[in-house]
Amino acid sequence: MNSPASAQNTPQRVLLVGAGGIGSHLTDLLCRGLHGHALDLTLMDGDVVEERNLAHQRFQPNDIGRSKADVLAEIHAKTDHNVTSYAEDLREASQLEGFDLIVVAVDRPLPRRLVHSTNVPWIDLRSTGRGMLVLTHLDAPERIASQTPDHAPASCQAEGVLEAGFVQVGFALAAAVGAQWVIDQVVHGRSPAKAMMMDAAYGGLSFAPLPEVNA
Repeated sequence: MNSPASAQNTPQRVLLVGAGGIGSHLTDLLCRGLHGHALDLTLMDGDVVEERNLAHQRFQPNDIGRSKADVLAEIHAKTDHNVTSYAEDLREASQLEGFDLIVVAVDRPLPRRLVHSTNVPWIDLRSTGRGMLVLTHLDAPERIASQTPDHAPASCQAEGVLEAGFVQVGFALAAAVGAQWVIDQVVHGRSPAKAMMMDAAYGGLSFAPLPEVNA
């Protein structure tokens, strides 16, 4: 991994898997927050913009039908950073090669587990409704595994919320934590974040105790 001292001349290679509610806001925070440090950011997402995304993701009506990753890369091409898009889903470990940091912000367990198996620093950002959950490479393997069961894809917005005319903002909490993690990695070379859960209205939440491991 590149040292923080070399960040100005040799940009850290950051992969963001997922360009939806969390990922689109995270991209904006990174490109603004790292205005004095070079960043080589790759956006990976096979989804296209839908009308229902406009309420809580950083897209406009004329983006509907286009690749989310491509749209965000174009928006941030005007910054000093190198932003590349891959309009594809993460399905193979080989797609993770060549990066210094990995952020995964998707709604499916398979890409999360692929990221968890890498040997580079990673952060896993998730949100449901008003809440968010964060895991990193620093966390206990037992916790990572217990928090990554098989499940069907699920939106960060609870069912019926968008139709009712409002959004829940857990995705914004997750994006902020992820952005700070990447900024601290790029600028200071450290990983301060560890497992956390939070509700936008009620604050920090507690994990269940980890299962005891027999020696």
